Order: sequence, then structure tokens, then C-alpha cells
Amino acid sequence: MKLNLFQIYQRHLIQGLSTLNLFTTFVSMEFISLVFRLGVVLAIFSFIWGLLRFGLTILRGGIPLSYPVNLTLKMIQYFLIADITILFCETKSDSLQLDLVLSGLILLMYFIGKVQNMRTKLQFITIQTRGLNQVQKPNMNLEFGVIVLSMGLFIFLAIKQEYAVNPASTWFYTTITEIEKTPIFGFIFQIVGFFFTVNMLLKMFGAFTLLLSGRAFNKPKDDNNNGPDDNPYHFDDYEEVK
Repeated sequence: MKLNLFQIYQRHLIQGLSTLNLFTTFVSMEFISLVFRLGVVLAIFSFIWGLLRFGLTILRGGIPLSYPVNLTLKMIQYFLIADITILFCETKSDSLQLDLVLSGLILLMYFIGKVQNMRTKLQFITIQTRGLNQVQKPNMNLEFGVIVLSMGLFIFLAIKQEYAVNPASTWFYTTITEIEKTPIFGFIFQIVGFFFTVNMLLKMFGAFTLLLSGRAFNKPKDDNNNGPDDNPYHFDDYEEVK
């Protein structure tokens, strides 16, 4: 009986050490370097993508894009990001599998952060322009659907890496590496990558804190216990603001 208890204790100890080793990997300098380098890549890609969107707006004579078109462009953008991330991981041949796992986690948090920023910005605009003009509201189910499809593509390309090489992704990644090597723009995007790293580490620290404290599993509470009509600043994801 004592031997069984000792074996159980030994098994839990091994599991605890494995968890500690995983946490150590997360906070290691290699992981921080991975976050920084991927942050620079994402920042340069966003810059290039912004120029392409700006050119499309000029070709349309300044007419705003409709939500379906915006959503389609966002899907293409996220697909390219997933593809480029695979190419980025392939440049480090020493620990490819670990880099793919960690990059997938970073990418997921990056996409979710984009949606959160969009909701915050939209809520602020809605409050500021209430009653003045109509605000085009995104469909959050579709927004998260794009994230799911993008992460699904990332997982597929991580397994079948040969499909990650195509003219579009190759052109983007080659352009990104060339911009990164330039003295001025490279330095600017390295600063952006630094803030990206700090922001990502803070998000991960907050997520670990919520998990350890158990607050992540608590049901959200309504502090005011008021319905949507009682709060003049209530924002409903599916409400059409007029």
C-alpha cells in the first residue's frame, strides 16, 4: 500500500515538474525572442496590407467598403498571416515543432485581440455618435468564424507545410524580410515588435493569473442588475444603432 502511495506521489511530482518545465519554456528568452520576431513580421505585414487597402480605396474613388467585402478581405488577410507564420517558423530549423505550437498560440491571441479592439472601438464610436448617424455593426459570429477558419488553416499548414509555399505568401514574406533588413524601417518595426512582445506577455500573465485564481470559471455578474433599457450606454452586439 505504501508503495502504491509512493508511486502516486512520484507520478504527481513528475507531472508537476512537467508543468513547471512548460511554464519555464513560456518565460524563457527563446520564447520572448520568438514573440518579438513574430511581432515584427506581423507589424510589417500590417503595414503592407494597409498600403494595399489604401490603394483599393483610391481605385474605388474613396467609397467605403461594405461589410461583406471587409469581412472577405479580413479572411484573406488572416489566411495570409497564418501562411506567413508557417514560413516564419520554417526559418528556425532547430525547434520547428515547438515554434509552431507557440506561434499558433501567439497567433490565436493576436486574432482575438483584434476582435476585442474592434468591439471596444465600435462601442466608443456608438456612444459618441448615438442619434447622429448609423453605425455599421459587424456580426461577431462571423468575426470569430474567420478566426476559427484561420486557425484551422494554420493547423493544416503546420501538418502539411509544403502547401504553405505559394506565390502570394512567398511574395509577402520576401517583402517583409527585405523591409526588416532596411536600417530605418527595420528599426521602427523593431520598436513595434518590442511593444507587441510586452503586450503579449502581459496578456499571457493575465490569462495565467485568471486560471490560477479561478476567476476565469466564474459566471459574469451584472453590477447594476439593470436591463438593456435601464442603461443608456448599454451596447448589444446585435443591436442596430441608428
